[in-house]
Amino acid sequence: MSLFSIWGQYFPSYLQGLGVTIELTVLSLALALVIGFVLALMRLSKVRGLVIVATVYTDVLRAIPVLVMLFIAYYSLGAIGIKLSGVEAAVLTLGAFYGALYGEVFRGGISGVDPGQREAAAALGLPPSSVMRKVVLPQAFLAILPPATNRFADIIKDTSLVVTISVADLMLQSYQAISATYRPMDMLGLAAIMYFVVYLLVSRVLARWELNVQRRRS
Repeated sequence: MSLFSIWGQYFPSYLQGLGVTIELTVLSLALALVIGFVLALMRLSKVRGLVIVATVYTDVLRAIPVLVMLFIAYYSLGAIGIKLSGVEAAVLTLGAFYGALYGEVFRGGISGVDPGQREAAAALGLPPSSVMRKVVLPQAFLAILPPATNRFADIIKDTSLVVTISVADLMLQSYQAISATYRPMDMLGLAAIMYFVVYLLVSRVLARWELNVQRRRS
């Protein structure tokens, strides 16, 4: 059977796996953004306890390999009565890990805003929540956007790790195709092409969005 014939035979299952990959990416990103924003606020807080907790969380999760965290979420938590499905474990792991990374991105962007802007807003009588929402975050957004979009592209690639816990993503579909055809180079090649296309599309869309945002702000 020719290369394109075998690719055509398995393409529908690969598309199904790609759908799972995209779902994992979107859910993990949503969780990571929430965790990251909370961590950034904690790190910038004047409450020492919150700073310590956020710092320890960030340092620990950045030091542990994602695969180890994935195995802990899927296998070890079950030993203490917390049973997660493969998708739940994947989203929790990727969201927690990238939340630590996004926390540093957000903290850096917010810290980069001129303190005089906050002082001027406070002098006008704006409450702290309004200062953050109306003054700080709009200015920090441009600094946050480039590294934040890069992290999003990284999440897409790291979803391939979920094949180790049998989540039916794109990599698992390619593994199953290899088992049926004994053609690892061909079947992994198709998976690589699909990852590349998705990564390219996402990176181009995000780059165009970033450019449009910068033009509107300038």
